[in-house]
Amino acid sequence: MPSPGPRSLIDRVDDLNRPIGTVLRGEAFAVKANFRTVHVLVFSQKGSLLLQQLAPDRKRNPLKWGSSVAGYLYAGETYEQAAKRRLEEELGLFTKIEFIGVMPMYDEGIKKFVGVYTTISDHPQIAEPDHIAEIEYRDVGAVVRDMTIHPERYTETLREVMAYWLGRGRPGLPGR
Repeated sequence: MPSPGPRSLIDRVDDLNRPIGTVLRGEAFAVKANFRTVHVLVFSQKGSLLLQQLAPDRKRNPLKWGSSVAGYLYAGETYEQAAKRRLEEELGLFTKIEFIGVMPMYDEGIKKFVGVYTTISDHPQIAEPDHIAEIEYRDVGAVVRDMTIHPERYTETLREVMAYWLGRGRPGLPGR
């Protein structure tokens, strides 16, 4: 199943993340509908974080570095289902995932609820070349330092997800 496109239905949620209807993904921002996304942080066995650079022709955040995997949830889909689906669609991975939590954040004045997961893999492959320009493992500390110095290189959501993950004690790292 491909990722939700502009004509796909996604859940519209209230301020407490409860479904209150559906909306076309491409219209969520125009109609100011709260919605849900999922982000997965993929780590190597050595603890490096996989980042993806978004494709240059992306409408939002072209060429910025983002989460290892990210996507909208289809209407009726759970965070876990979406995380597993996007891991396969974006990176060809079928790995065990660890749930970290759900964090709210504002994106262009809309409240979105981000389900955060981690997983471990040393062998991701770009499965959506129209979506992803490149992938690269980086040292977590180096990423955090670079985000502080050059936040414009990273998506706002990745910066928020990293802060959330760090604040929860870095769960999901190999050897923890």
